[in-house]
Amino acid sequence: MKFFDLHCDTIGECCKNKTSLRKNDLHISLEKAKHFESYTQVFAIWIPDELRKEKAVSYFDEVCDYYYSELFANKDLITNKDSLKQEEKRIQSILAVEGGAALGGTIDGLYHLYDRGVRILTLTWNAPNEIASGAFADGGLTDFGKEVIRKCEKLKMVIDVSHLNRQSFYDVAKNTERPFIASHSNPDIVGTDSGRKRNLTDEQIEIIRSRGGLIGLNLYKEFLDVDNKTGLEAIKVHLDYLLQRNCEKIIAFGTDFDGCELSDGINGVETIEDIYNTLLKDGYKEELLNNLFYNNANLFFKKMIK
Repeated sequence: MKFFDLHCDTIGECCKNKTSLRKNDLHISLEKAKHFESYTQVFAIWIPDELRKEKAVSYFDEVCDYYYSELFANKDLITNKDSLKQEEKRIQSILAVEGGAALGGTIDGLYHLYDRGVRILTLTWNAPNEIASGAFADGGLTDFGKEVIRKCEKLKMVIDVSHLNRQSFYDVAKNTERPFIASHSNPDIVGTDSGRKRNLTDEQIEIIRSRGGLIGLNLYKEFLDVDNKTGLEAIKVHLDYLLQRNCEKIIAFGTDFDGCELSDGINGVETIEDIYNTLLKDGYKEELLNNLFYNNANLFFKKMIK
C-alpha cells in the first residue's frame, strides 16, 4: 500500500537522542516503513514554546542539520522532496516547521526556512508567538503574521493551521487566497478540554473543505478517543463524521507519531497497514481508502509546492 503522513515529530526526537532515522525505537523508522509501496512523510521540526528569537532560530538550524545528515546517511532509502514532481525513491520526505517562532520574528527568517527546504509552516504551537496565538492562548493573527502568510503564499509554502486558536484560524482564512491545511487535527467531537481546543469545529472543517485544503487525522489519544471508543474504532468515528460532511477529497492522515501518546492498539508506522486492511474489511471502499491514505495528500502537494 501507499501512505502519506502530514505530520510527525520524529526528526526532533532523533536529534535529541542522537539516534538514527534508519533504525530506532521510535514510532517511525525507515526500516519499519520499507514495506510500503510508496511512502511520503512530512517531518516537522517542532519549536518548543519557551524558545523565541535567536534561540528558536538556532534550535531550528540544529535539528535541520540533523535532518539533512540523516537523509544523506540513508540516501539509499529516502530522498527529500520539495516538488513531488517525480518519485525518485520509495520513501520521500517533506520538511515542515511546527511553530513560527523559528522565523525569529523577521521575514528574512521565513526566507531562511524556505532556503533550507521548509515547505510547510505550522504557524504556532500552543502559545502565542510573533505570528499568531495557539490553541491554549488568547489573541489572533498579528500584523507581522499577516505579512508572513502573504509571503508564504508567494513562496508556495503551505500554511498549516493546526494548533491555532479559533480567532487566529479565522484571521488566516480571511487573509489568504490559497488552500491551507490542518495537518494533524480531528473534528471537535471529543470530550477532553484539550481536544476541543485543538480539534476543528464544523465551520472550520467547511472552510478547509471549500478551499480545497487537507485535514490530517491525528492519532493522539486526547484528540482521537471519543464516546469510550479508542484506536481503530475511534478513527472510524472521526472518519465517518468527516465523510458525512462531504470531506472525502480532503481527508488524510497527520499521525503525530513521536509527538504524542497514541491511542490504544496503534504502535507506530508499522500499524498503518493493519488500519487500512481492517477498514477495508469493515466495508470502506478501496478507492476511498487509497485516497485517504495517500492520493488526497499527494495530489494536493503536487499542485501546491514548487
